[in-house]
Amino acid sequence: MTQPCPSPAALSLRPYQEEAIRGVRRVMGRGQRRVCLVLPTGGGKTRTAAAVVQSALGRGNRVLWLAHRAELVEQACATLEAFGLPVGVVAASSGRAARPDSPVQVASIQTLVARDAVRPPAELIIWDECHHASEAAECWSGLLDAYRGVPMIGLTATPERGDGAGLAPLFNGLVVGASVAQLTAQGHLVPYEILRPARTLGPGEVAQNPVAAYLAHGGGRQGILFARNVEEAERYAAALGQAGVRAECVTATTPTADREAAVELYRRGVVRVLTNVYCLTEGVDLPAAAVCILARGAGAPGIAIQMWGRVLRPSPGKTSALILDLRGITHGPRIGLPDDDRAYSLEGHGIRLATERHCQVCSAVIESYPCPACGYCPEAGDAAETVVTGDPLVKFARKRAEGEAERHATLLRWVREALGRGWKPGSVRFKWRAVYGEDLDMRRLMLAVQEVRSSGK
Repeated sequence: MTQPCPSPAALSLRPYQEEAIRGVRRVMGRGQRRVCLVLPTGGGKTRTAAAVVQSALGRGNRVLWLAHRAELVEQACATLEAFGLPVGVVAASSGRAARPDSPVQVASIQTLVARDAVRPPAELIIWDECHHASEAAECWSGLLDAYRGVPMIGLTATPERGDGAGLAPLFNGLVVGASVAQLTAQGHLVPYEILRPARTLGPGEVAQNPVAAYLAHGGGRQGILFARNVEEAERYAAALGQAGVRAECVTATTPTADREAAVELYRRGVVRVLTNVYCLTEGVDLPAAAVCILARGAGAPGIAIQMWGRVLRPSPGKTSALILDLRGITHGPRIGLPDDDRAYSLEGHGIRLATERHCQVCSAVIESYPCPACGYCPEAGDAAETVVTGDPLVKFARKRAEGEAERHATLLRWVREALGRGWKPGSVRFKWRAVYGEDLDMRRLMLAVQEVRSSGK
């Protein structure tokens, strides 16, 4: 333990951030020493953790801040230094001074795994984006074994691994600091609207060409396009350029200098759209981004939450965000909408919707596809090439200022259109859920069908 170091004035925190810290202390006080702290993207995870670091330094404790990507290492260093905290770096990728005597060390996990001789002492560990942890990965468990007994706080917006499993046993405590709905109501995130097909599309399908959808609905606002693979990401960037929209493609193999240049030009507003394949879901703060183009699926809620979280941050002149859900993934029984109530767990599924969801075909209550009642599974398998189905995009509005009479008139109109095109009446249920955000009772639908047929119109 070091001598208590002089610290600057206490960081100013929002009430929910202060309550999150109190929650972590309560859980640790019960003996759960590895706590996962959940805050939405834009909720101020780094700032909240910086306040914890400042408090630890005031008690003479040393802190190790873990990150798995070079961008996160640099981001943590810059934030902590901006708050007046002394920072050293243990990261082969960083050009910053090492400063091994600093009581706060920001370290690349890969560097600590490869060089066990440089592991700094610590009385507290902060693990950024801790959902990348895996008990099965020897590097994670081996590293933590070196810090056995040291309290640890994991930071994430999505407490689940890539396969959707929770973060036990690496973490044994869980604190949820705030929800997207709460932060939006308080003005810390911007409201959103969604354009999506009235159903979840099959593997490799999109309702509209992503470039055409952005040109039609993006309104010239800056966007981030998430593609299925590198080839498509590059093709979309080229097509946007041909349409007069400056776009850059960022992938895992993009040279660091080129990636940094593309992101900086985006921040300046020169680049209007960044296309990528799972490269811009974390580790980059682009609050001007206002349009999220989902041209890929999401096998688990975490990836969807990370993708649309890029556009919910507030920025000067930005009043709302648009999510172009071209696959209809927000209909999914596990994915849901950005501000849906969610339940979190360290065991089983890490993230669940708090309300029941139903199969799109048979309406059975389900937690995930395939449906146990009818076997329907829109996300089974994959396709080599993305197919544009031509499904119209429907605007989602959680709360519509419509009376019951107006809704009934809308229902009759949709039933009339469906029957006139030779579609099954059940197709109206998809559209109803897309627009109103709730399931249409089957009995009500059948009565509407009888009314339309009896009227002869």
